[in-house]
Amino acid sequence: MKKSGFALALLGAVAGAASAQSVTLYGIVDASINYQTPGDNVNGGESVWQLSGDGSQQSTAGSRWGIRIAEDLGGGLTATAVLESGFNSDTGTSGQSGRLFGRQSYVGIRSSALGEIRMGRQQTMSYEMMTIIDPGSNASATTIREAISIQRAGFGVAGAPGATRDTYQMFGTYGDRRDNAVHYYTPSFGGFEAALYVAAGEGSIPRTNGGKLVFKGGQLQAGFSYEQAEKVDGSSAGGKSLTVGASYDLGVAKLHAGYNEVRDFGFVNGGTNGFALSPLVEDSDAYTIGATVPLGKVTVLANYTAATFDLRGGGDRDLSKVAVAAQYGLSKRTLAYASYERKSGDLSDFATDKSNVTVFGVRHAF
Repeated sequence: MKKSGFALALLGAVAGAASAQSVTLYGIVDASINYQTPGDNVNGGESVWQLSGDGSQQSTAGSRWGIRIAEDLGGGLTATAVLESGFNSDTGTSGQSGRLFGRQSYVGIRSSALGEIRMGRQQTMSYEMMTIIDPGSNASATTIREAISIQRAGFGVAGAPGATRDTYQMFGTYGDRRDNAVHYYTPSFGGFEAALYVAAGEGSIPRTNGGKLVFKGGQLQAGFSYEQAEKVDGSSAGGKSLTVGASYDLGVAKLHAGYNEVRDFGFVNGGTNGFALSPLVEDSDAYTIGATVPLGKVTVLANYTAATFDLRGGGDRDLSKVAVAAQYGLSKRTLAYASYERKSGDLSDFATDKSNVTVFGVRHAF
């Protein structure tokens, strides 16, 4: 009996220790069939059919899997960690240039009274602001990267074909994530929440830093973020990005609006963490409006975004985009969707996807 009692006590202690830590496996698998028509100056303007599974084009979100960890340390403290890996569901290959945990990779300590500090690869503040500005955020077919950015759409100072190409965003967020970042998030004070971060400049990578202030109360969410990339010795890279936005839930519809300005326009080089000054664009200004309309199991999302790019060689170019999507909830975790978007303006003929129709898409979350 004593041995049995001891064994039960030991099992109870182990169970108690195990319950103090939670480990959650989660993910999203998304794929869509797209009909894409590029601008006249891109690949001869030839339309193509594509199967997309990496969150680009008109998919609802990037496919991913991740591990979320939390351990109760007592005294109001919690240890946290997130490891999140992106992948391409259409090919089975890794995303973010083959990084194992290219979406997020951080560890932190959270205090119920003092807030949370995180260290590692994390999202930028301007990217986090899009959860307020962008209709449906990462649940819609008009998500941030597609509703308010130009994917690999290059253009020249004189608007000539074959000019320098890179990712010129309509909303300049300096990329979704930064390496070597230390983030601090405050607790909520009367609905106000603030955050600050510094991403250390290591080697030739410039240091970036920024912050945000957000208010969440009732039907209203509003806030702003500011980020800058500091110059590295011998480099002209640097820049500043301001994003302001709000959303208001009317019940029958949720309205979204945002404004962004970038000075000393820069871009993040592909899947690396490099940051370079744009040889083409000096400054940009953009705004966006949108709506999320729930209709039972169907949700309709709409978005309009317009941007003006001031060129280093003088003059400016503009680009606008309209997008609409409908998604149908097959269950709490699975949805089917379709969407349409089209770009217009001076730069539309240099856009990789001047128009794009999602014929059919499916997203499953676990």
